[in-house]
Formats: sequence, structure tokens, C-alpha cells
Amino acid sequence: MAKETKYGIPSLKRDFPTDTACLEYIFDAAHNRTCSCGGRYSLMKNSRKFQCSKCRFKISPTAETVFDHSPTPLTLWFQAVLVFSNAKSGISAKEMERQLEVTYKCAYRILMLIRKSLAQSVRKLKGDVEMDETYFGGRFRSGKYNVNQSAAIKAKSVIIGAVERGGAMRAKVSPNTRARTIGGFLLENVERDGTRLLTDESNRYNRVARGYDRHSVNHGKGEYARYYVHVSNIESFWGHIKRSIRGTHKVISRKCLQSYLDGFVFHYNNRSNDRERFASLLGILVHASR
Repeated sequence: MAKETKYGIPSLKRDFPTDTACLEYIFDAAHNRTCSCGGRYSLMKNSRKFQCSKCRFKISPTAETVFDHSPTPLTLWFQAVLVFSNAKSGISAKEMERQLEVTYKCAYRILMLIRKSLAQSVRKLKGDVEMDETYFGGRFRSGKYNVNQSAAIKAKSVIIGAVERGGAMRAKVSPNTRARTIGGFLLENVERDGTRLLTDESNRYNRVARGYDRHSVNHGKGEYARYYVHVSNIESFWGHIKRSIRGTHKVISRKCLQSYLDGFVFHYNNRSNDRERFASLLGILVHASR
């Protein structure tokens, strides 16, 4: 990675050395320094509010954001954002607790608010788009000769995803892998015109992918790639998520799985530049409601 794309603790301390510097950044990201009356906003002494020099109107830049009503210093908040931004394989609340020297409750709340803010884009994918489903989690064992395989699969969570080659990822927790459910995800997230849809041989796509230029590989016959036709990118993403969760978080409840998934999708969609990823995440949090 080129030096200009890196962004770590030294860069953070240089750009945001104090709470005042952090507060100035938050204000400038969401507000204009010039008031409608013609005055200028400036930070009040011993306060988190900015006041106009003429009409004396006050603005609290952290109000109704994730930083609101938080006794945690903004410098620690920004460090937490950096740690999360650079942790492409995820970070647990216990690790965040150790790095920030805060309580577990504080670290968990910060991570929860960050993940909650990472809603996925509604822009449809186009070009060469790979689509696949995977099963995640579940402790039910299928038993000898897979006699309980049906029950074991029901205990797992279903994730449906699509990835634009060289572009963005979309992934959602799904109630099932029925054709109607897959079709709904497909129509919502993948552009029909000008798109080559790349899948495996699943017959669930036969009806719902009508109108799409679909190409598939037959995994059942040992075919995993045929020229440009493969789903290796999205399968690599599934493998990355499962290894990361197994090594970092150990266990994730089904209720919280989507928020963790949004975090992994954010990292994938901003995978190339540490500096831009941090700035993007900070911009999302400044405008996100608590």
C-alpha cells in the first residue's frame, strides 16, 4: 500500500490532537461557518457549542449524532473510529476496551453505534455481477450420515449477496433461500440492463433471473471457472467473513448478524485506501442519528 493511502495513529494524532480539533471538524462537516445573518460561528469557551458573532444563535454540532450525550472524549471516539476502520477482519468490544482503556460497556456501545450507522447503499450493481447464498452459524449437528441435515440447516442463518467485479458489494441476512426471496434481492440490488449475472447452477435462478444475461458454473460437476464465468469473488468474501468472525468475535447472535455484516460490506466497498475509508466512516457518523 502506498504511503499516501495509509492512515494510522500518528496521522490521527497530527490531524486531531485535541477535543477542540475534533469538534471543529464535526461542525465544519455538517454546518457553515457563515450564519444567515452575516455573522460568523465560533466555538464558545468551555462548551461544545458554536455561537454566531451577530445574532448569538447557538449550534451544538454533536446534537443528535452518535457523539451526543457521551462522556467519552472526542479524541477517544476518533481513535475508536480509526481502529474500526483499519480492522478489516473485525474488532471485538474486548479488544476495543483494551486499546482505548475504557470499560467494556463503553467499548460495546461505541462499536454498536458505529455498526448501526453503516446502512448499505441502494445503488444497483451492474456490469459483471456475481451472486450467491451462504449459510452461517448454528450449533445443531447433522449427525452420522447427515440424518439431521434438514434441522441443522434450519438452525443456520441465510445470507444472500452480490458483488460487482471491481466494484461494490451487497449482502443481506435472508429468512430463506427460496426462489421468490432470491428474486426479490436480485431485483432490488442488481441492474438488469447491461449486466452479466454470474451464479452457480442453482435452479432457483431459472425463473427469477429471466431478463438477465445469466451465466453459471456447475459446482456439482466440479466446474468452478469457465473463462470469465465464476463466483470466486463472492465466495472469497463469505470465507473472509466466516474466518474473521470465528477468530475475532467467536459467536454472533442472529439478531445482530446484519449489523456485523454491514461492517464487513463497508470494509469491502472501501478496501483500497485507509485514509479515504477513515474519512468516509467519519463522514457517515457525523451525519448519522443516534
